[in-house]
This record gives sequence, C-alpha cells and structure tokens, in this order.
Amino acid sequence: MKTLITGTVMLSVIVIMLLISWIDLPSDPNAMNIANRFAPPSGEHWLGTDQYGRDILSRLLLASQSALTVSLGGVGSGMLIGCILGAVAGYMKGLIGSVIMRAMDVLFAFPNLLLALMLVTVLGTGQVNVLLAIAVFSVPSFARLMYGFVLEAQSYGYIKAARSYNAGHAVILFRHLIPAALPRIGVQMSLALGSGILTETALSFLGLGVQPPHPSWGGMLNEAQSFMYLAPAYPLIPGFVIFLAVAGFNLLGDGIAARHKEAVS
Repeated sequence: MKTLITGTVMLSVIVIMLLISWIDLPSDPNAMNIANRFAPPSGEHWLGTDQYGRDILSRLLLASQSALTVSLGGVGSGMLIGCILGAVAGYMKGLIGSVIMRAMDVLFAFPNLLLALMLVTVLGTGQVNVLLAIAVFSVPSFARLMYGFVLEAQSYGYIKAARSYNAGHAVILFRHLIPAALPRIGVQMSLALGSGILTETALSFLGLGVQPPHPSWGGMLNEAQSFMYLAPAYPLIPGFVIFLAVAGFNLLGDGIAARHKEAVS
C-alpha cells in the first residue's frame, strides 16, 4: 500500500506540472536574456535561469508535455500491438504462434535503448520517430505477457463454456481473454512508461529526440552538464524530475501488482 501511495504522490507532481504547462507558463520558455544568465531563484524566476537567461521552471514545465506524450503514445501503441499479437499466438498456437513469439524473442534480445538508438538512427530524429521506437521495443514485453496469460486461461471454466457455445475466435479473444488480462496489463503498462520516459530523455540527451527550440528534460540535462561547476544546482533540477517520473511509474506498477496479488489470494 505504501508503495502504491508513494508512486501516486510522485506522479501527481508530474501531472500537476503537465497541467500547468497547458494552462499558463510562468514566462516564455525560449526568451533569452544573456545579462541574466544563471540568475539564482527569485520571485520572477522560481528555479533561476540557464546559460542563456531562460526561465528554468517554464522550460521544465513545457518539457513535461513531450516526455509524457511520447512515452504514453509509444507505450500505448506497443501495448495494443503486443497484446493482440500475444493473444493470437497463445490462442492459435502451432506455426502462427511460433512465428509470432520467435519474432518477439528477436526484438527482446536487444536492450531497449540500443534498439531505440538503432531505429532513430535509421528513421531520423524527432518526437514521432522516438515514439515509434518506444512502441517497437514495448511490443515484446506485452506480447509475452499476453501469450503466457492466454495459455493459462484456456483451461478456465468460462473459456471452455464459451467454446461449448460455439463462440467465435474473435469473441473469445477480445471479449473474454484480453479483458481478463487487464490487471496484468496495467502493471506492465506502468513499468513500461517508466522505461519509455527514460528512453525519451536519453535520446533527447544525445540530441536524437526532441529538437530545439522545444525543451526536453534530456536536452536540459545535456546543456546543464557543461556548467556543473558554475551552476551546480542546474543539472540537479531536470535530473530530479526525471527521477520522480521514472521512479513514480515503477512504484505505481509494483503497488498495483501487490494489490492485485492480495485481491487474488
């Protein structure tokens, strides 16, 4: 329970940041004022300014849009494709199931960031291509999850009853099997979102993700590393927000898994 609450509180901060970025930013995130570079926190600039005199808080808030949009879009797409492929593989078995799961094994063999780097290198930089990369490496984990669940669930009474009433394959898959797996999918979704945000920030840090002038947490961290001695607090700010988002999703996933286990037992 504590894990679930902690994760929820951490993510609440990120959600509030996102809402503020949609409603009204404190100032123009791209407005430069070299004379005011590395200004300390003040009433006008709550978190100070960066090397170009831009408001750090405004840039941090605006960057939450790309981080959450790209990770949610990528993981959501990967979840949809992966669940369908895994369900079909587990239900049909045979050659179809083997081909699908061997393809998933090939994708699963690559570390997430390495696979994302390869795809972005081929497709090009930008938010859309990062989203596609996150979607691709998210597919295998959801496919494996759904594949295992479908194999297990085919022995359940309600699945046997549906078959005895000559229910179609699509009905059994989409009306019975996939909805029954939603608690497990929710846990995996939360964990995958943490990985998605980490990948988006890493690619932006390397200059392959969100492109200027739109700010990104990874891009801010990249810019800040050159000024660690001049402004030690500067790199800590985007780093702390990244930690909040990634740890928040991981703790939320662990909390949901624990609650589901308690409910089942």
